[in-house]
Amino acid sequence: MSQHALQPLLAPQSIVVFTGQDRHSPILHSVLRALSYGGRRSVTSLLGIEPDESIGVLPFERIQALNDLSKTPDLAILAGEDPRPLTKIIEFCGEHSIPALLVFTGSQEPPEAILKASRQFNVRLIGPNSFGMCRPKQGFSAWLGLTQPIPGRLALLSQSGTVASALVDWATWQGIGFSQVVSMGSPIDVMPSQVLDYLSNDFESQSILMYLQKIGSTTRFLSSLRAASRSKPVAVVTEHNVGADPRVLDAALSRTGAVRGRRLNDLVAAASVMTNARRVKDGSLMIIGNGAGPGELAAQRASEVNVNLLTPNDELRSKLEGIMAGRGSVGSVTTAWASCEADLFVDLAEAALADKECGAVLLMLSPTALINMVSLYDQVLQLHKKQKKLVMVCMLGGGNMVAMRTRINEAGIPTFRTPEAAIEGFQFLVQFHRNQMLAKQMPDSHAFRFNIDVAAARAKLKELIKAGNKTPTAEDLKEVFDLFNFRLITRRQTNFLLQAPIHLRAFRDPVFGPAIGLSLEGANQWHHQTEAVALPPINTVLSKDLINRAFPGVESFELEDLLRGFSTMICELPEFEYLELADVRIHESGSIFADVKARLKSSAKLRRYEHLAIQPYPRQWVKQVTLRGGQEITIRPLLPRDANAMADFVKNLSHESRYFRFIANISELTPRMVASLSHIDYDREMALIAVAEKNGEQVLMGASRFSDNFDDQSCEFAVVIGDEYQGHGLAALLMRRLMLVANFKGIKEMKGTVLAENKRMIDFCRRIGFTIKRDPDDISLVTAYVRLTPKFIEGVREKLGIASNAHKTVE
Repeated sequence: MSQHALQPLLAPQSIVVFTGQDRHSPILHSVLRALSYGGRRSVTSLLGIEPDESIGVLPFERIQALNDLSKTPDLAILAGEDPRPLTKIIEFCGEHSIPALLVFTGSQEPPEAILKASRQFNVRLIGPNSFGMCRPKQGFSAWLGLTQPIPGRLALLSQSGTVASALVDWATWQGIGFSQVVSMGSPIDVMPSQVLDYLSNDFESQSILMYLQKIGSTTRFLSSLRAASRSKPVAVVTEHNVGADPRVLDAALSRTGAVRGRRLNDLVAAASVMTNARRVKDGSLMIIGNGAGPGELAAQRASEVNVNLLTPNDELRSKLEGIMAGRGSVGSVTTAWASCEADLFVDLAEAALADKECGAVLLMLSPTALINMVSLYDQVLQLHKKQKKLVMVCMLGGGNMVAMRTRINEAGIPTFRTPEAAIEGFQFLVQFHRNQMLAKQMPDSHAFRFNIDVAAARAKLKELIKAGNKTPTAEDLKEVFDLFNFRLITRRQTNFLLQAPIHLRAFRDPVFGPAIGLSLEGANQWHHQTEAVALPPINTVLSKDLINRAFPGVESFELEDLLRGFSTMICELPEFEYLELADVRIHESGSIFADVKARLKSSAKLRRYEHLAIQPYPRQWVKQVTLRGGQEITIRPLLPRDANAMADFVKNLSHESRYFRFIANISELTPRMVASLSHIDYDREMALIAVAEKNGEQVLMGASRFSDNFDDQSCEFAVVIGDEYQGHGLAALLMRRLMLVANFKGIKEMKGTVLAENKRMIDFCRRIGFTIKRDPDDISLVTAYVRLTPKFIEGVREKLGIASNAHKTVE
């Protein structure tokens, strides 16, 4: 994989600072002090006026012109007051091949003009009004925060400089370090999703905190968030819900695997567990402490945020009481006397964690003169090392307790200073576990599977709109409902399957587009918080989750089926601006009574699924084809359930084929590699696989894939065919189908890295239209690249036997 497009911006190896014309500028002085702190002495240069001598002696070289430098800087920093318009500064960077610009100052120019200049001169831009960036381990610090972050594993992305500064200050006090800090300011070019793309692939960043004020492209933001949270925990706090309905925002984030916080304190709690905590195992939380008051505060907060506390069963209670020996009380909050030694608390925790119903333990300790803190630290550390389950510590108070909290936190144990923060940190992990499960779902729209005539349904809606009927009745929509297999009846019946009528609606969120709301009939009209909300498309797992949130404890296969069908209708018919089914009664016969209300809007210019924030499984790329030898196979996008088949496929490749594909000596995929390769985010990447029936089972024969390079124009590709299936034209077929997908996604160029010794792959790439050139940095590699011009894509379609107009309508 080539260097990420934002590498020069976020992890620069060389910097030039434009000091402007005001030698007293406080922003300039602050940035230069930060750079001095970061230790960038040999690679930072100053261009412009010499800063006021009050800043002291600076360890940077002053230059008169960029030509004085032997090497082009990775990053330019605009820190001083410069009379030139920002567009001219961008042009100046472009003319000198500087790829990135960080802007601390403001600009009076329209954002559109700044973005146009950035694109025209190929300069990636953070700012204006940025608060700066840091990469502590690399020694790069260019920001306006009072506290310089220490090196660590936590990445922070914030659109508010003051929020970033406060979090860094607090985290440093707690001993929590950062891999990267990015305070964006007013994003014009580089958006949060693109920084997130970089952080998701950054090995140094093991978890990510985000504070957002706006998100840019909704689909791309959710896609980036899903990709990041697939490999590391992500917590998000947004300002004023970024303009979205808060329930819709929750639903959107839950589908990415990230967890949403509602207050700055939530980020604080998340930071404590994200840098250290293991994932929560099944089971409830037990609180063990040396004082009743803090434990009860924790229990109260647990009740407020729906965290389950463990009520010990008879066997566990007996064990705990035996250990306690009359020195306290046993329960979901187990409290020992304040005079007890440290080993009692650790023994109680170990016994609780051994019980299968206990998923985690929180040690809640107030400072007393009777606890040997050194002994406590050693014992808690040993407990943490022995356990696979989660151990958390809450140490109340200041003074010496601050140092002890920092020490325990640095040992890899989540540590808190208040009962409420500890519970919120645990809740974060529980929510993260749930959302990770939801993020793995790849729902279909079901229209392809059930052969629904979507074109006929859309034609009927367009006919109604053209006739001026934008609020049609149930009778007007009967033909559409019939096409989607909704058997609506007009008469209420006394007997129906659910205990009470329900209310189901699809509405448009101003940020995330179509959303589905489910509630009891009547409840939604008076209390919106009683309505559970989800984003389409949804499948069985997501339907169950929606039902459980709306009606806890209720199971209904019929309601699940209704929700899936309703979701399909919303996915396929963007003309529905609003659709409501009130007083819904599902009958044993499969018929449905509902009062229908609808509002239509013309959507003729939208591509399929363009109105959705989350894209369905792209069934439009499923194709039945015949190979040269006459074998019938299916080419389709990869699904998560193909993980085992993918692992077996790679394991059964010859050593040479594996080496050429992965440019490494591997015998099989690791579990992490399997998860990464099999969970595809179809908005940013694609993997097409060829499968065939063999002895009654599906066999994977080959695969092609591309991954977005995050530069808005190119992608990396790869293709591999099973050794026994080579020589049948399958590689060319998979690659040409992949080119059509890339072109549909707006990608302009495909690139791939090939070993120079892999002559067969190089010849294959040339045959299907790629140009081959040597890698300037590694003589053992070559790069294959092709421009996906309209002419080239037309040739690809001809090779595949696809008519141009057919491609546009079907694929």
